[in-house]
Amino acid sequence: MKPYFSTLKHLITLVFCITILSCGNNPLEVDVSDVKIDFKVTRFDQDLFQYTNGITPKNVGELHTKYGLFFQHFTESVINIGSVKNPNINTQLNAFANDSYIKEIKVDADKTYADFSTYQTELENAFKHYNYYFPKRTIPEVITYISGFNYAITTDENYLGIGLDMFLGSSYDAYTQLGLPQYKTAFMSKEGLVAGAMLGWVSTEFELKEKNADLLTEMIHQGKILYLLDALMPKASNTVKISYNETQLKWCDNNEESVWFYFIDNNLLYTKETTEIIKYMGEAPFIQGFPEGSPGRIGHWLGWQIVKAYMAKNPTITIEKLMSSNIAQQILNESKYKP
Repeated sequence: MKPYFSTLKHLITLVFCITILSCGNNPLEVDVSDVKIDFKVTRFDQDLFQYTNGITPKNVGELHTKYGLFFQHFTESVINIGSVKNPNINTQLNAFANDSYIKEIKVDADKTYADFSTYQTELENAFKHYNYYFPKRTIPEVITYISGFNYAITTDENYLGIGLDMFLGSSYDAYTQLGLPQYKTAFMSKEGLVAGAMLGWVSTEFELKEKNADLLTEMIHQGKILYLLDALMPKASNTVKISYNETQLKWCDNNEESVWFYFIDNNLLYTKETTEIIKYMGEAPFIQGFPEGSPGRIGHWLGWQIVKAYMAKNPTITIEKLMSSNIAQQILNESKYKP
C-alpha cells in the first residue's frame, strides 16, 4: 500500500448506520468478542508539544525512533518542513509547535479529545471486525496528530494517522474562516472521526485498480467501500458513513427509482467522460440538473444500494470475495437491482 494523505476533499465521503435490520436479521452483526488483535493508539499530538523548553536534535531522534515512518511522513508531507535527516529540522519543528495559530488549534483539540478512550474503543472494535473478515491483513497502529488543517487522514502499510484538527466540529470557527462550505464540514466532528478514519484505511487497502474506469465501475467500487463500512461498523448510522444528513438520506430513499432511471435513460452507466463522472461522484452541495434537495456524490449512494442488493441476493459471497471482485457489470447483473 502506498502512503496516503487525505485532504478534506477525500475525507468527506464518510461514515455510518442506524441498524437497517433488527439485530437478529442483519448478517453483518457478527460476534467479535473472541477476536484478538494487537491494537495500539499513540498520541503524537501530545508527544510533539511536550517540550516546553524547545525541541532539540536529541528530541527529534527520540520522536523518529518512536514513530518511524510516520514521523518522516509528518515532516515531509503533512506539515511540509523537510526531511527528518535535516540537521536543522528541530528548528522547523519548533517553529510549527510554537506558532500562535497552531497552539490555539492544539488547545481546542486538547479540549475536544482530552479523553480519547471512547474513540479508541470504537476503532478497536472496527478493526476486530476487519480482522474477522480479513485475518491476514495488517492491523495498523493509530496515531493522532495536529496537521495545521492540511490532512485529515494519513496511512501507510503499518499506520493510520488521524488529524484531530480536522474533527473539531462542523461549526468550528477556523473552518468558516478558511471558507470551507457546510457540506464539507458537516461531519468534521467527533461523530465523524471513527468513520472517517476507517474510510481512509479501507479506501487505501482496496483501491480501484482500473484506469479510465466508467461511471458504473466507479459507483460499484464506492458502493463496495460503503458496504465494507457497514460490515466494520454495523451499529453506526448511515448518515455518518456516507456523510449525509437525515434529510439527504430521505431524499435518496424517496427518489431512488427516479435517480436510477435517469442514469439509464441518459446512458450514463458506461460513460468515461471525466466531467460526467465528477458530476455524480465528486463533492458538491447538490447535483446540477437534479430536483432540489439532491446531495452530492449520488453515485456513491447508488452504488451502495446495488452492492447491498447483490449481497442480499448472493448470501454465500463473503466480504473478502466481494472486495476482490473487480467486475462491476457482474455485480450489477447478479444484484437484480430494481428500485
